[in-house]
Amino acid sequence: MEHVVLPHRRPADPPDFRAACARRYSDSIDGGWRLLGRAAESERLRALLTGVRNRSGGALLVAGEPGIGKTSLVEAALHDHAHALRVLAVQGVEVESGIAFGALQRLGGPLIEFVSGLPPAQRAALRIAAGVDEGPPPQPPLVGLGFLSLLARAGADRATVCVIDDAQYVDAESLFVLGFVARRLSAERVGLLVAARTDEGVEAALAGVPRMELGGLDTEAGSALLQSGVRGLVDPTVAAEYVRYTAGNPLALRELATELSADELTSTAIAHSPVPIGGRLEMIYSHRMSELSAPSRLWLLVAAAESSGDPAAVEASARALGVPPGASAAAERIDFVAVRETVRFRHPLIRSAVYGAATDADRRRVHQALGDHALSRGQLDIAAHHAAAAVRGPDAAVAAQLGAAADAAGARGGMLSRAHLLARAAELSPDSAAGSERSVAAAESALSAGAARLALQLLARAEESALDDIGQARRLIVEAMAGLFLSEPEGLRAGMAKLIAAADLVGDEAPELRMQALLLALNSATVTEEQAVGATVRELGLRMRAASDGEDITAVVLRAASSFILDDYAAAAPVLRRAVEALRAESGSSLTSLAFFVTVPCVALWDWDAAADLLRRSAETGRATGALRDVDACLWILSAVELSRVHPKAAADHLAQSAELRRALGFGDEQAVNAAMLAWEGTPSAVVEQIAHAVHEAGWGGISRMAAGAIAINEIAAGSYESAFERLTPLVRRPFLQASFHHLPEYVEAAVRSGNRAAAQWALAQIESYADASGSAVARGLFLRSLALLSDDADAEEHFLAAIERFPDSHLGDRARARLLYGEWLRRVRRRADAHAQLSLAFRAFSTVGASTFAERARREILAAGGSVSSHSTPMDPLTSQERQVALLAARGATNAEIAATMFISPNTVDYHLRKVFRKLEISSRRQLSDRFGDG
Repeated sequence: MEHVVLPHRRPADPPDFRAACARRYSDSIDGGWRLLGRAAESERLRALLTGVRNRSGGALLVAGEPGIGKTSLVEAALHDHAHALRVLAVQGVEVESGIAFGALQRLGGPLIEFVSGLPPAQRAALRIAAGVDEGPPPQPPLVGLGFLSLLARAGADRATVCVIDDAQYVDAESLFVLGFVARRLSAERVGLLVAARTDEGVEAALAGVPRMELGGLDTEAGSALLQSGVRGLVDPTVAAEYVRYTAGNPLALRELATELSADELTSTAIAHSPVPIGGRLEMIYSHRMSELSAPSRLWLLVAAAESSGDPAAVEASARALGVPPGASAAAERIDFVAVRETVRFRHPLIRSAVYGAATDADRRRVHQALGDHALSRGQLDIAAHHAAAAVRGPDAAVAAQLGAAADAAGARGGMLSRAHLLARAAELSPDSAAGSERSVAAAESALSAGAARLALQLLARAEESALDDIGQARRLIVEAMAGLFLSEPEGLRAGMAKLIAAADLVGDEAPELRMQALLLALNSATVTEEQAVGATVRELGLRMRAASDGEDITAVVLRAASSFILDDYAAAAPVLRRAVEALRAESGSSLTSLAFFVTVPCVALWDWDAAADLLRRSAETGRATGALRDVDACLWILSAVELSRVHPKAAADHLAQSAELRRALGFGDEQAVNAAMLAWEGTPSAVVEQIAHAVHEAGWGGISRMAAGAIAINEIAAGSYESAFERLTPLVRRPFLQASFHHLPEYVEAAVRSGNRAAAQWALAQIESYADASGSAVARGLFLRSLALLSDDADAEEHFLAAIERFPDSHLGDRARARLLYGEWLRRVRRRADAHAQLSLAFRAFSTVGASTFAERARREILAAGGSVSSHSTPMDPLTSQERQVALLAARGATNAEIAATMFISPNTVDYHLRKVFRKLEISSRRQLSDRFGDG
C-alpha cells in the first residue's frame, strides 16, 4: 500500500513528551504527579504500559472535565516508557469531527509499512475507508478488525501505544473503531489510551473499556500547585479555600496563580468574589486577548476556527483576510499558542475563548476564507464544514455541498457521519421537500449505523406533507425498524402494520422497495406474533402474494411465505420446497440479506438442517464482510433452531458467540432475555414464567412463545405432564405460522401421560399430515415416536425402532427422546436388559447435547431398571466458549489468521487461546485437537 493518509490530511501529532510535561503543572516529570496527589492514577497508567511491553495489551479511557489534567497525566506516564515504545498520538479536532475515519487515518499513517501484510479483505476495508480505493462501503467492524490487525503487526515489530486526546471531537467512525480495538486487545504488544471530556458519544463508543475518572486535586496537592506558581506567599487557609472553590481543577488553580498575586488572591477570598472556572476561565483568556492587536486577534480566530492545527491552512486563510505576516508572534508571547509543525493552543478552553469572543460576522468571514482554501486543495469534506459555518441561513448551494460530502462519507463506510452531514444539509435546504428528503435519508443512514434513537430524532425533522409516496414509505420503514431495534413495545407491535403501509404506498413504482418492506413485515410478524396491532398476518400474506411476481430470490421467498399463510399446507409445501432449494443455491451477500427469513420456509417443511445450514452460511458471509449485527441475529436464530431440536448445548454455544460479538461491538445485553434458554439451563419455572411474561408484555410474542414451550418440555422431562399439557394447549391450538410445529409431539406425550388421549389423537393426525406433505424424515420420526405412545404393546416397539432409525445425527436430542420413551416402555414390559441399553444410550446423548433435565430422567430410569450410572459420565467442559470456538476452527484446519478473521480478534489472541486449550486438554498438537473434536 503506497499510502493510507489522504494527501490533504495533516500527519499524526508527534508529541514531545518531556517538553509537554515541562509546560504542565509540575517541574518534576518523575515525582510531580505524586506531589499533585495523582500517584494512584499514574501507577495505573504505568502498569498498563508495562503490560504492553510484556505482550499483555490493554486500553484505558481517561475521562474528566476541562483542565483536570488528563493529557498531562498520560504524557507523564508515557515519558517513562517512551524509549521502548512506538507512540502514535492524535488529537480530536472539531473541523474533522464530520470526516468519516479522519482520526483513524492520522493515527494509522505511520504504520503504512505494515498494511501490505494484512488479509486482503481487511486491507481493502482500510483502503476504502481511507478514501485511497473505491469499492463497496466497508462495514465498520471490518475496518476495526483491519486496524486491530495493523496494530498487532506493528506491536510484533515494536511495542505500540496509541494516544487519542480530546476524543470528544473524534469522528464517530474512528471512535467506533477505537472502541472495537480497545475491547479486543489482550495478547498484543499494543495499548490504547483515550483522553476525553465526559461525553455521551465517547462513553457509548468505548462502552466496556476500562475507565479512569479524574477528579480534582485534594487540598494538599491543590494548595501546593497554587503556591508553586503565585507571586508571593499564600496563607494555607486561603489556598485551601481556592482549592474548594475550584473543585481542585488544576488548570483553574494555575490560571489563578498566573493572573493574581498572593495579596490579590487573599483579598478576593476575603470578599468572597466569584472564582474563574469553566466559563469564567474563558473570560480571563478573553481579557488577555484584548491586549493583542486586531491582526493578532484575527489570526487567533483563524487558528481557532481551523481547529486541526494545519499551519498552511491557517496562514493561507489569514493572508486572504489581509492579516500581515508575523501576526502570530504576539499570541505566542502570551502563551496562547505554539506554532511549530502544528498550531497548538495551550488548552482547548483558550481556543473556545478566542472563538466565543469574536463577532458572528467575523466568525463567518473566517470560515468562508478557510472553506475557500480547503476547496482549492480538494478538501471537499472540510470545505463543506466551513461553508456551513459561514452562512447565516438556508443556502441551496451549501446544502448541496454538504450532501456531496455526505455521499463521500457513505462511500467510505461512514454512515453515521453521512447522517450528521445530511441532517445539516436538511437544515440549510430552502426547499421543504428537499430538506425533508434529506432528513429521511439522514435517518436511514443513522439506522444503518445502529443509531436508532438518532434515526427517530432525524426523522421527526421531516415534514410529512412535503414527502412523496416513496419518501413516506421510507419514513415508515425507518420508524418500524427503529422500534424493533430499540425494543419499544408500541413500536414493536405497530411494526408490521407500518411496513405493510409502506409497501402499499410504494406499489409498483418501486418494486424492490415494496418487496423489501414486506420481507421486513414478515420479520416483524415473527417477532411480535399475536402482539401485532393494526394489521393481520392474513393481510400480510395477501400483500406478499400480490408483490411476488418474478423469479428473483426475494420474490420466491415472498411467494412461499404467502402460500404458507394463505393456502392449505399440502398446497403450500411444494412452493415452500422451491423456496428452500432457491435459498440453498444462493451465495454471498444476497443470502446474508435474507438471513432473517430463511427459517420460515425451512422450518415450515420441518427441515431444521436446511435452516441451520443457511443460517451458518449467512453468518459466515456476514463475518467475511464485517456485518456483525447480522451475524449476531443469525446466531440468535440458530440458538432457537437448536433448542427446537433438543440441543441446548449447541444453542448455548451460539448465544455465547453472539454475546462475544455484542461485547466487541460495545452493545449491552440482548434486546430481550432468552427465557427459553433459561428454562433449559434449569432456572425455576416460576422465574422463567415471570421473565416470559415481562417479555410478552414488551411486545416480543415470539420469544414468550419459545419460553412457554421450553418450560413445558422441561416439565415433561420432570414428569409434570398435566402442567405441560395445560401449557402446550394454547400453543398448539392457536399456532402462529410454524412456531408451534415442534410442540405437537410434546403435546402428544403430555396428553398421553396425563390421560388426555383424545387430544393426543388429534395432535397425532396433525403431525401425520405434515409428515406426508413435507416429506421430512424428522417429521416422520416425530410422528412414529408419537404413534408409539398411542399404540398397544404389540405395535409400540416397531414404531419406536422406526422412529429411532428416522432421526438423522443432527437430531441427536430427538433420537435420544425416542430412546428414552422406548427404554421406559421396555422397563414397563419387564425387559430390563434391553431397557438398560436404550436408556444408557439416551443418557449419553442427553449429556452430549446438554439436556440436563432429560439426562436426569434417563438416569432415574436406569437406576429403576437395576443399572448404574458413572458419576463421571458428564465431565465438565474445561474450555470457555471462546476457547472452544478457537479449538473447533483449529481442529477443522483453519490457520491462526483465518480463525482471527472469523472471530474478529487478532492472530496473537488466537495463539494465546490455543496455548490455553492445549494446556487444559493436556495435548500438544493440532492433530490431537482434530482427534479430540472430530467433525465438531
